[in-house]
Amino acid sequence: MKWNIKFITILPLLISVASCSPAKADAKEDITIVYTNDIHGYIDNVTKDGAGEEVDALRFSKVAGYVDELKKTKKNVLLFDAGDQVQGSVYGALDKGKEMISIMNKAGYQLATPGNHDFDFGMDGFKYFTEHADFPYVSCNFLTLPERENVLDSYKIFDFSGTKIGVIGISTPETITASTPTYFQNDKGEFIYTFLGADDPNSLYTSVQNTIDKIKDQVDYVIALGHLGVDIHAKATGVSSEQVIANTTGLSAFIDGHSHTVVEQSMVKTKDNKDCLLTQTGCYLSAFGELTISKDGTFSSRLIKDTEYVDQEVKQMETALITRIKNEMGETIATADNELYVNNPDKPTQRIIRARETNLADLCSDCMYWYINDEKQLDCDIAMVNGGGIRAGIKSGEVTYLDVQSVHPFGNQVCLIKTKGINIKNAIEMGVDVIGQWDDDWDCPAENGGFLHIAGMKYEVDANIPSSVKKDSEGMFLSVDGPYRVKNLQVYNKTTKAYEDLDEEKEYAVGGINYLLRNSGNGLSMFKDSPVILDYIDADYVVLANYMKAFKDGHINNENAPIKAHENYEYDYENPLGSKRITFLGIEGQPI
Repeated sequence: MKWNIKFITILPLLISVASCSPAKADAKEDITIVYTNDIHGYIDNVTKDGAGEEVDALRFSKVAGYVDELKKTKKNVLLFDAGDQVQGSVYGALDKGKEMISIMNKAGYQLATPGNHDFDFGMDGFKYFTEHADFPYVSCNFLTLPERENVLDSYKIFDFSGTKIGVIGISTPETITASTPTYFQNDKGEFIYTFLGADDPNSLYTSVQNTIDKIKDQVDYVIALGHLGVDIHAKATGVSSEQVIANTTGLSAFIDGHSHTVVEQSMVKTKDNKDCLLTQTGCYLSAFGELTISKDGTFSSRLIKDTEYVDQEVKQMETALITRIKNEMGETIATADNELYVNNPDKPTQRIIRARETNLADLCSDCMYWYINDEKQLDCDIAMVNGGGIRAGIKSGEVTYLDVQSVHPFGNQVCLIKTKGINIKNAIEMGVDVIGQWDDDWDCPAENGGFLHIAGMKYEVDANIPSSVKKDSEGMFLSVDGPYRVKNLQVYNKTTKAYEDLDEEKEYAVGGINYLLRNSGNGLSMFKDSPVILDYIDADYVVLANYMKAFKDGHINNENAPIKAHENYEYDYENPLGSKRITFLGIEGQPI
């Protein structure tokens, strides 16, 4: 593999579609590509059988078992992944994805493209994946700076007895801000890596087209294996998979990821008005996909939600990892008297944590505020956590370390900085850019992983005011060029026991994770030069666990809350939607 990094059921019906591009030569047999995307380390999926007993749901072992079964009757079978394989659950976080890559090796993966979360363990972590995976990673738009050389191979060609498929890797330009921006910088803060499309979508289209043109005369079909998505953010910046298809020629199919969208098969027109099949499985191994290129050149795809086939060797590896982690993390630390929410309590499939306040979001920000002020005896005015960093809810009942680690699986370190009120205001403004919009694909409020949940503070958002946040080519904050959507920002004063107006020129002590406050995560570069009061205070999940353990009698409810010691401090862990410290104006009547 090229590496230029410089380290300084039942199955649904098969839906056939017309051939997406003219076949240059009929294949002697069908070609089948099995694919996954956005697994995020979810290897402990369970469901209930007819008797109500928990049984294994879809896992790596079942995907591998299905592929093994296909290979008994078919020669031309491939297994691909479209990014974000390992990070997002405790099973990938604790050893930085190493065992997960071993499981993927055993499952027989043959190709992957990197997702934004595949960089969550830094460039060293991603390099570990590429060096230890038995399959290559490909990306045509991941480049070094200033050389602008490809970090990875742009494509891979598979030859099936004369029928050749070229597979192009495409990475989301959002990787720089959705992961940790400093991972892509040198020690001077200069970017030494980039993803084409971050500053101009045309650069992404050109990169993809150039790669297609490079291989089109060598292959019969060109397929994209991408991590771009079709969500509002991708479309707004011109880098969705649909837009790449529409602005290029020569693609027969696009296996997508990133937006967690379920697309069994969708036909999208290329620039020269040819059909290209677009597909995506959703997320968390809720399904895997099967793309078939028939002997006559017809393309078809389907999503498979479960299968009876199991690869026993892969299952043994999964079971060993799950058992080890549960043994290490299974201690009960508290009892949740009420469910703590990431999703809409009235519509459990609808995630709202990246667009609305919830009781869990309040708890996650309050725990940092309490830990720094009351446990560490430091002065913290405000604490913040991004909605994208809260990955799982907690059911009512016993809460274990494993449950807490599942909420914060990334192992981010908490720090304390000093920064002006205007920086806090700008950070909140950046996180509410899509408030008031609706995501039809997911039937939920439009999301921003940088939507900030704040402790020691409350604010309003006026969705009638258009967002005027300006960003640079790497997605870093530059300015707010119009009226602010956020208003009436108030900070809790620990001395007066009252909420007071935010002073834009005053310096506040702000707690949060390194990802946001020191590493410009989600583009929050306004904090990058803020002086650090204390770094590496503790891991975020440890702070949350300690807060839960501090509830009186071990029961998480309002009466027992440690934060109660701060008189007139507003909190409500018993209300699924929290204490209403974030108020939305202008969107009354819009469903949550």
